[in-house]
Amino acid sequence: MPTSKRLRTGLSLCGALLLGTGALAQDIRIPQSRDRSSEFVGFVAPRNLHLRPLIFAGLPPVEFKQLSFDEKTGARTLLVTLPAGWKQPSGYHGADLEMFVVEGGISIGDKPMGRYAYAYYPAGTAHSFGTKEGATVLFFWNGAPDYIASATSRPGAKPGAIDGLAYHDVPTATPNVLPKFRDEPIMKNSPVHVKLLRSDPATGEVTWIATSPGGYPVMSGEGDLPLWATSKSWEEGYMLAGDMTIAECLPEGQVAGTYAPNGYFFRPAGIAHGGLSQFSDSYSVWLYRRGPGSWKTYGNSCAEPSAQAK
Repeated sequence: MPTSKRLRTGLSLCGALLLGTGALAQDIRIPQSRDRSSEFVGFVAPRNLHLRPLIFAGLPPVEFKQLSFDEKTGARTLLVTLPAGWKQPSGYHGADLEMFVVEGGISIGDKPMGRYAYAYYPAGTAHSFGTKEGATVLFFWNGAPDYIASATSRPGAKPGAIDGLAYHDVPTATPNVLPKFRDEPIMKNSPVHVKLLRSDPATGEVTWIATSPGGYPVMSGEGDLPLWATSKSWEEGYMLAGDMTIAECLPEGQVAGTYAPNGYFFRPAGIAHGGLSQFSDSYSVWLYRRGPGSWKTYGNSCAEPSAQAK
């Protein structure tokens, strides 16, 4: 074979191998996210996670992607795919469960609930739901997931269940509807719009949707606050629409990344976040959850110690 032909053939083979490697790289999936009890879990893109079977006795199987988990408590956040016609008969769980519909729709009793619908069931509270057309639903468990078939709630189950909230039934408000959780007052004319889904006065836990215009520092909600915010509680977020670039102050230094729709983070207490890189090119819509003891403090430096909780 002439040298020029051998060279062309070799280059073609190399190109094919490189293309094959690129295709293979796009198919790589990690099995699950990280243990949030010991480290920050962030910049998670569900498309990079395996679908895995979720099987409980007495329930039809479904598939899920695990966004984060807590090895100590069994708590975890799952993105669950419910097939058309799936149904959970009446039953309860040993842990609190929050549900949020990302795509599709579910029915709770005889109430159809579409995209961005929300429900909360304290441990031991009997409930049932299903989906006619199929749905993608976030499941937030504060303990190990389980299912106990029962027509009635467990004796002693705590009150406070939210048996289905449709997105358009939740009023849009300013951040003033959120419990005060920081040193500075909230702007009177804040451009951030909030839909408060749940606020537990006993624990301080809060779940809400926040919509912010492009360029706005979402985490602080203020245009003139210091750059870095630190919370005394864990914080969790799932991006519903738009984009957001944000930095985290981690042991290895400042780490910045951009969230797109379906991006996810779980931030343990005490991790500063924000920074000069915090920005949105378009707008951002987030589903946020925050735990108890959530007072926020602010500083101008990633390395600056946070103030004491009040």
